[in-house]
Amino acid sequence: MDRISVPELTGTNYFIWSLKMQAALSLKRLDSVTTQMKPEGLSEKDALEWEQKNYDAVAYIKLSLSDELALQFAAENNANILWDKIKSTFTGQTEDRKIDAGNELKNLQINSNELANDYIARARGIATKCHSLGLDVSPRELVYYTVRGLKGKFAKVRDILKTQRDKSIDEVLEILREEETSFNSPSSTRAEGRSADVFYSRKSKNSGMRLCYVCRRSNHVAKDCFYRNQKESTTSSQRRKVHRNNNSKERNTANPVFTAAPNEESLCENIWILDSGASCHMAKDRVWFEKIFPERKDIYLAGKDSKIICEGLGTVKAKTVSTKYGNPLNVTIENVSYVPQLRCNLLSVICLMDKGYKIKSDINCVLIYDKSNKLITKAFKNNGRLELYFEPLYNSECYFSNPSNSNYDIWHSRLCHLNDKYMLKMKDYIDIDDVNDFKCETCDISKITRKTHPNIDVNQSSEILELIHADLCGPIQPESYGGAKYFMVLVDDFSGMYFTYFLKNKNEVFDIFSQFKTKYENLIDKRIKKLRTDNGLEFVNEQLDTYLANLGIFHEKTIPYNSESNGKAERANRILLERARSLLYESELPLKFWAEAINFSTQVSNVTPRKGKEKIPLETWIGKKPKLNYLKKFGCVAYFHVPKVMRNKFDVPGRRGIMLGYARDRRGYRIYDIKNRKIIEERSIKFNESLKGSTYLGKTKVETWNIDSLFESTQDINEFDHKTKVNHLEISAEPAANENNYSIPFETPDDATNTVGGEIETLVDQIPVRRSERLKAKQMLTNLACNVPNSYLEAKNSADWQNWEFAMKNELDSLNKHKVWKIVDRPAKTKLVKSKWVYSLKQSDNGETKYKARLVAAGFNQIKNKDYLESYSPVVNIESFRLLIALASKLNLMVRFFDVKTAYLYSDIEETVYMLPPPGFERLVGDGKVCKLKRSIYGLPQSDRNWYMKIKSELEKFGLTQLATDNCVFIKSNGQNMLLLCMHVDDLAIFCNNDEMYQDIVNSIKSVFEVHENKTSKFLGMEIVKHKNGISLSQSEYIESLLVKYNLNECKSVKTPIVKGENKSFPPTNELIDIIMYQELIGELLYLANRTRPDISFVTCYLSEFNHKPEKRHYILAKRVLRYLMGTKDKKLFYDNNFGFVNASWGNAENGTSFSGGVILL
Repeated sequence: MDRISVPELTGTNYFIWSLKMQAALSLKRLDSVTTQMKPEGLSEKDALEWEQKNYDAVAYIKLSLSDELALQFAAENNANILWDKIKSTFTGQTEDRKIDAGNELKNLQINSNELANDYIARARGIATKCHSLGLDVSPRELVYYTVRGLKGKFAKVRDILKTQRDKSIDEVLEILREEETSFNSPSSTRAEGRSADVFYSRKSKNSGMRLCYVCRRSNHVAKDCFYRNQKESTTSSQRRKVHRNNNSKERNTANPVFTAAPNEESLCENIWILDSGASCHMAKDRVWFEKIFPERKDIYLAGKDSKIICEGLGTVKAKTVSTKYGNPLNVTIENVSYVPQLRCNLLSVICLMDKGYKIKSDINCVLIYDKSNKLITKAFKNNGRLELYFEPLYNSECYFSNPSNSNYDIWHSRLCHLNDKYMLKMKDYIDIDDVNDFKCETCDISKITRKTHPNIDVNQSSEILELIHADLCGPIQPESYGGAKYFMVLVDDFSGMYFTYFLKNKNEVFDIFSQFKTKYENLIDKRIKKLRTDNGLEFVNEQLDTYLANLGIFHEKTIPYNSESNGKAERANRILLERARSLLYESELPLKFWAEAINFSTQVSNVTPRKGKEKIPLETWIGKKPKLNYLKKFGCVAYFHVPKVMRNKFDVPGRRGIMLGYARDRRGYRIYDIKNRKIIEERSIKFNESLKGSTYLGKTKVETWNIDSLFESTQDINEFDHKTKVNHLEISAEPAANENNYSIPFETPDDATNTVGGEIETLVDQIPVRRSERLKAKQMLTNLACNVPNSYLEAKNSADWQNWEFAMKNELDSLNKHKVWKIVDRPAKTKLVKSKWVYSLKQSDNGETKYKARLVAAGFNQIKNKDYLESYSPVVNIESFRLLIALASKLNLMVRFFDVKTAYLYSDIEETVYMLPPPGFERLVGDGKVCKLKRSIYGLPQSDRNWYMKIKSELEKFGLTQLATDNCVFIKSNGQNMLLLCMHVDDLAIFCNNDEMYQDIVNSIKSVFEVHENKTSKFLGMEIVKHKNGISLSQSEYIESLLVKYNLNECKSVKTPIVKGENKSFPPTNELIDIIMYQELIGELLYLANRTRPDISFVTCYLSEFNHKPEKRHYILAKRVLRYLMGTKDKKLFYDNNFGFVNASWGNAENGTSFSGGVILL
C-alpha cells in the first residue's frame, strides 16, 4: 500500500494487524469511515467524498486479509461494519481477553535458550496487547513481572534486580545483555559473585572490572563503547581486530569455526545457508538425520569470543527443491554436526570442495555440481545470504543409537523382534546395516523356550487356499480392550499367510470361518479344499461338519492330545504369542492391549520371511513385492492431527497418542488416544520411536505382572472335559465390551475403535437433559452394535451416509415446521451456542430399524441466573404410577399410552439465545448468519421446564385439574365418568372409563401436539399388559440388558435369589472389590425391585448394607440375584384383587439385626 507495510491478517496476529492497519488508514486520512457510519444531512459533494473514502478503506482492509478471510468478508462493502465484524470475530469477549492477557503477563517466564533481547521484546509485546484491550500496565508493573520471570542462569540477576525498584525496562535489558555476554565468554572465569558487577553505578568505588560485550574491554560497559559508532576510525578497527586475533590463538585449532552467530534471526526450517566460513556442515534439528551418533565437542564463532555445543554427528538425507529440470533429487550429506543452539542450518563450502563438488557462481545464485558435472541444487541470494532449500526425508525424530548397531535395532523393534536370520533376508525390502553380534534383552526374556520340536514345514498344497490350518488359543486373562477372551488363527498352507480373529465365546468359530471362506474365496477367485484342525468341540460339531460336507471341503482332524499333528497352526500360535509378549514387555503397555499386540504381530509376520518359502507370505498372496516404509514401532509415541472441525480456533492441532497398529480397509494407523481413552484411526501422524507411550498413561501403566500368565498353554485345551470348561466360563464371567473380529492383514480387531471425528463437542453428551425411558436397553445395544456415528463428519464418512442424511433433513423439516428459529445477522459481543447432531438407531413396532438424527444445542456453556433462570421440571413419581395401575385394575379402566413427537419444539423460549448453524448445513443459513431461537430445543437447560409449562397450561385448558400430591398427574371427572392422565417428559399415559370422554381429550391433545399412540404398552421402561382380571407389569428387556452388561446372558439360572444361611457359607474376608462397580449393580437391582420385582427387595436391601465396603462374597451374592433373574425374567407383577404379603427375619445370626417387609396390592 504505497510502501506502507501492513501484515496479512491470518487470525492469530489480529492485535498487531489492527495497530498497523489503524496507523495506515490514518496516514491515508481514511480512519474516519471505519469509526462511524455515514453521517446524515451531508451535501452531495461531501457524500461523494465520504463514499470514495469508504471504498478506499474497504479496499485497503480486504487487500490485507488472507485468502480465507477475504472470502469470509467478501460481501461487506461498508468500512465501519467490516471493521466491527473483523474485530468481533477475533477479539471475542473483551473481558475474557483482558483476563487472558493479564494472566499471560503475570505468568511470563524466560525460556531456557531464549536471548535477553527476545525475552524483553516478548514482554513488551504482551504489555502492548494489554493496553490495546484497555488493561493499563504501568512501567513498574512491566519491570516487576519481567524480572520475576527470570530463571536459570539469570537467577542471581533476578534476586538483585528485585531490590532495585527504580530500574526501567531499558536498563533491565542492558543489565541482562551484560550478564548474557559474560556467560558467552570462553576466557572468562567468573567468581560466584561476579554477576553483581553490572549493577554497580559509575560513582561507586567498588565497581570492579566490568566487561564490554562489544569490544571485550574491561574499562567501560557496552552502552559507553565508542566502537558502536558507525564512523569508527581505522586505527581502532585494526586494534580491535588484533585484540580478537590474539584471543583466538588461545583456542584449540582442532575445533570447528563458523561465521553465523547462534542468535541470528531464525530462518525457515527448510532453509540451509551456504557458508564459506564454516569448517563443517551443521544442522539444528534431529529431524534431518537418518542416523546420528553421540559426540560432544565445542564449536567456536568466528569473530566472537563465544562457543556453542555440538551434541552429535550423523548423516542427513534430504530432498532438493530446485534443480536444472525442476525434478527433486534425494541427497545424502555425511559428517553433519548436530547443534541445537543454531538458528539456521549451515552447509560448508570447504567440506563440499573436499568431497569433489564444484561450486559456480551465477547472476543471482550459486550452482553446485557433483563429480560428474551433474547439477545438484542452487543456492539463491537473499538478504545477503546464499540460501538452499531442502526437505527432510524422515518425518519422525531421529534418536541416538549405538554406532555398532546403527539402524538395525530400530528395525528389529519395528518388525516385532524378528530373529537375526530373517533380519538379514529383509535387506531386500529395507535399508539396514549388517550386524554380527546383536543382543536384545527383550528377545532373551520373551522368547526363551525349553526345547524345539521337529520341523514339519513341508508344503502340502500347490495353490493358495487349497489347505487351511486352524487353531484356537485361550481363554486369555485379562480380557482385551474390546472384551475378547480368545483368538483364532487361520494359516494358508501354500503362502504361509496368517489370519487372526478375536472371539468372546467359542461358539463364534463357525460364523467366523464361514465369513472367512466367503470373503477370501471371492477376493482371489479360489476355493478352500481342505481344513485341518484339532479335536476341540468348537471345530468338531454337527453344525461345522454339515457345513463343510455340503461344500465339499475335507475336514482333517489331528490325533487327540497330539498337537504336533496340526503343527503349522500351533507354530503360528507360538510365533504370534512370542512376538506379542515381546511387544507388550518392551512397550510396557497394560495387558488389555494384548489383542492389538497379536494383531500387530500378525501383520508383521505376513511381511517377514517364512521358513521353507522363497517369498514373504504377502508377496505370494498379492503377487508383488510390498513396500514396508510404513512400519513403525509398537507402543511408541505418536502425535496425530486433529481436524479443524474437531477443535476450537486456539486449540493445538495435534494430540499425543500411542501407536498400536495399522488401520483396516484404509491407509492409516491405529492410535490410542491417551486423552479420550479410545482407539482412533488417522493418517496424519508424526512418530517418536525413541519414546514409550506407556510413560504418559500415568497409573494405567503396567504394574507388576507375569507376562507368561497372559497367554495360557497353546496345547489342545479343547479336548478336556466339556463340563469343566463351562463351569470355568460361568465363574469367571465379567462385563465385556464390544469387539468385532476381523482377519489380517487386511483387517484389524475393532477394539472400541472410533475415528477422530467423534471428538467434536464431547461435552454435549454430558448435558443433563432428561430423556423418555421408552428408549429400551435393546435399542441402546443396537446403537453400539451398528457403530452409530458420534459426529457429522463420522456420519458423512460412514457407509450409511444416505440414511443419516435423510434423517437430518427430516429433523430440519420438523424444526422449520415448528418455526424454531429465525435467521439473523451475527450479533457482535454476544455469546453464541454451538449445535451438534446426535444420531441413534431405533426399533419400530414392526421390528424395522429407523435412523434418527436430532439437532441439539450445546447448552452446557450457559450460566444459571445469567443466561436462564430456572431449569427444574417434575416427572411422575413411580408410586403415583403404581397407584394408577392399581386403580385401573380395580375399576377396569382402559389404559392407553402416547408420546409427543419433538415435544420440546412446541414450547416458547423466554431468553434470547443465538445458535450457530447446524453442522453440514451452514450454506442454508448463509455467511455471517446465525439462528435466533424462538422455541426451545433439545440441549438447553431450560427446555425441560419450558415443555412442562407448555403442556401443563394446555391440559388445564382442556378441563383437567392438576393433583396437589403429584404435579404430573391430572384428573377430569364428570359424575360417574373419570379420566386420569400422567406424564413423564414427553410420554403420556391415560386411564379412563368412558370412551367419549377419552376420545374428546385425545382429540384436544392432537389439535395442539403431534401425538403418536404406541401399539406396544410400554411406559417408564415397563411392559404393561391388560388382562381380563387385572394388569401385569414386567421388565424383561431391562433384565436382559443387565445380564448382557455383566456377561451373564449365558449363565445357568438358580431358583432363589439367596440361600439360607449365606453368612455361614461365605465367611468374612478382607478381599475387597471395586466399590463403584458394586454400588452400580446394587442401584440397578433396587431400581428393578422398586418397580416390578418385589421378590428381590429383601436380598437387595440386605446387600446394600455393604455399599461402603463391599467384599468379593457380597459381589458373588449380587451376581446370584442376576442368575435368579435369568430364570425368572418373564415373570410379571400382577395387579388383581386386594391381597397383602409380609415376611420377616428376626435376630440375624451374624449381628442380631432384624428385617421385615410387606406388599399390599390395592
